[in-house]
Amino acid sequence: MPAWEDEGRWQALRRQDGCPICRRGGPPPDTIAELSVSWVTAGLGALPVRGYACVVAKRHVVEPYELEGEERAAFWEDVLRAAEAVATVARPAKMSYEIHGNTVPHLHVHLLPRGPGDGFGEGAARRTPEELDALRAALAS
Repeated sequence: MPAWEDEGRWQALRRQDGCPICRRGGPPPDTIAELSVSWVTAGLGALPVRGYACVVAKRHVVEPYELEGEERAAFWEDVLRAAEAVATVARPAKMSYEIHGNTVPHLHVHLLPRGPGDGFGEGAARRTPEELDALRAALAS
């Protein structure tokens, strides 16, 4: 059953003290870069598509409209900076952006570089350590 179908469980997850990202007290696992108001995560494990990365808000909000002013602008700038770095390394035909939050209600944007034969939905893609290093370098520049 999805977490949001249990009202009590869902409300607990939505609170900062119940959020699995916030309870860590720092960056999520597989963080490869810290940007102005977010972290970028990318690992070597199973990926929905090769080149996948995720931009995670540092501050606990559930929806992007909960961000205000400079923080709102900075978050979207971080997303675009990360997407450009992913595109530099993965060379996709199109970058897909997805915001769900139905499992972990903490704002995060999935970056999915798409292209012919990318295998999306067919199984887990993998990333090499060299590809991860290239992504780190692209984010740093």
